[in-house]
Amino acid sequence: MKKWFKKISIALGRKKNTSDQKIEKKIKSFDPTISNTAETAKTKAAPPEKIEIKPIIAKEAPPKKIEIKPTITKEAPPEKIEIKPTIAKEAPPEKTKTETEHENIKKSWFNKLGVNFKKTSSSIKEAIFSKRLDENFIANIEDAFLLSDLGVSYTNLLIDELKKKKFDDKNIKNQISNFLLSQFSEINHDLDLKSEKKLKVLLFFGVNGSGKTTTIAKLANKAKQQKIKVLIAAADTFRAAATEQIKVWGDRINVEVVTGAPNEDPSSVVFKAHKKGIDEKFDLLIIDTAGRLHNKIELMEELKKMVRIIKKNDETAPHNKILILDSTIGQNTYNQIDSFHQYIGITGVIMTKLDGSAKGGSLIGITKKYKMPINGIGIGEGLDDLIPFIPKEFINALLGESIGG
Repeated sequence: MKKWFKKISIALGRKKNTSDQKIEKKIKSFDPTISNTAETAKTKAAPPEKIEIKPIIAKEAPPKKIEIKPTITKEAPPEKIEIKPTIAKEAPPEKTKTETEHENIKKSWFNKLGVNFKKTSSSIKEAIFSKRLDENFIANIEDAFLLSDLGVSYTNLLIDELKKKKFDDKNIKNQISNFLLSQFSEINHDLDLKSEKKLKVLLFFGVNGSGKTTTIAKLANKAKQQKIKVLIAAADTFRAAATEQIKVWGDRINVEVVTGAPNEDPSSVVFKAHKKGIDEKFDLLIIDTAGRLHNKIELMEELKKMVRIIKKNDETAPHNKILILDSTIGQNTYNQIDSFHQYIGITGVIMTKLDGSAKGGSLIGITKKYKMPINGIGIGEGLDDLIPFIPKEFINALLGESIGG
């Protein structure tokens, strides 16, 4: 019996193993993914790593290219558009230096004119505001000229000429402006600071307090800016402060000053300075003389002596004899011109202190009577406050144009 049961159990075990193997084979054939669990885990884990890496690279690359391209194409056109109009607008002012210079002069002129000048301007402006050139207009403009320090005789001359002119009733202001401008038309007001071949000599004189020394310093500074080799002669030897003042200015603008001993003959200083200027090949010699009243004969004779001394070195010198006039003295201007012109012969005047209480009309009288150039105008104490006299700008200021602008 035991042998029989043992055989049966062995047989059953074989059948069971055989059937299990068959079932496993069937399952494998049906689902080939079923295998070793470790291998299954590897195969399942691998694909997600690849899937996550690829889309990240693919998504980030395109935006970089898309952002760069539109930035370049959008910014390029505005740069070209902005550059072209800027060049076109800035080009015209560079065509003429005169226009730029006049504009700068106008700004400084109008900003620094004294109160009295502006009052004069207002009265003339009101007088010519009329739409008709009738007797009432003539009376108003005559009053305005008298108030401007033009003087009675020169006012009468202008009014007589004005009456003879044939004006229409269109734009009275422009016609009066052109009439006043014509008073300066035959005169060259420019002061040339350099001679082409030899030393140029400028002799300056005027009454005490006219601003002579300061004006000389401004002129020397202007010459230096033009690359002109300048020498100053301090010929006011009787007033110690005068020599020190011009030396201080010379040091400030880096211009050499020739001085003399206290109370030395002014003509001696002038001679030494002129000789030095010739020997050392300077371009310009500016001579500062003592302030003197125009009615003091002995002082006027001293000026004549200086001129004679200068001519010993150069018969053609001095090339300019310039009177410095304080524009606030009004009609006394004409008395000074008469006296200095009689003794020494004036070639031109420089009007100072137009930023003070000057009324301005005397400038018209100077050109009307003497046909004399106005070589410059002082409008302040700064080195740049000596400007050339430009008739058109002066008339514009006198007639009220751009006042306060």
